[in-house]
Amino acid sequence: NRHVLAHEARRAFARAFSTTVEGTGMRLVFDVAHNLAKIEEHVVEGSNRRLCVHRKGATRAFGPGHPELPEDLRAVGQPVLVPGSMGTASWVLAGVEHNPAFFSAAHGAGRMMSRKKAKQRGSGADVKRALEQKGISVRPGSLALLSEEAPYAYKDVDMVVDVCEEVALARKVARLRPLGVVKG
Repeated sequence: NRHVLAHEARRAFARAFSTTVEGTGMRLVFDVAHNLAKIEEHVVEGSNRRLCVHRKGATRAFGPGHPELPEDLRAVGQPVLVPGSMGTASWVLAGVEHNPAFFSAAHGAGRMMSRKKAKQRGSGADVKRALEQKGISVRPGSLALLSEEAPYAYKDVDMVVDVCEEVALARKVARLRPLGVVKG
């Protein structure tokens, strides 16, 4: 599903810039699921056990040296992408060696307001205007849907990431600031 969405996004950019998909220069750097169940081995009460680890709103965060990491990531740990909102930063973290949560970490700031409440609080036009005042270009497929994803509907991503680092789920690598938003 994400592969199809990524391909369609590349096609849309190619049309917008009158070029080919290859000519956009857009390529996948890293992909990660945030709702998954995997059979993994973990130490539980001092012994290795095969478990089905279900991550909902969380993602894998294997630390350096973990045998399931590909060779190119083994020295640094698994990248952990933590998106904020359309109007806030996002983060790149890396897994740490002794993660106490079955090598899991947050995958996103998390909502603090339902989509319905966010729509009631402000219009899509208001959200678009506020983002553009912050220097963030917004190209929504629908203004009506834009308010559902308003920055005020989400927790503070910086606080979420601080907690992830403080409790040894992952370590901070880079803070990313949005320049543009494509909302389909």
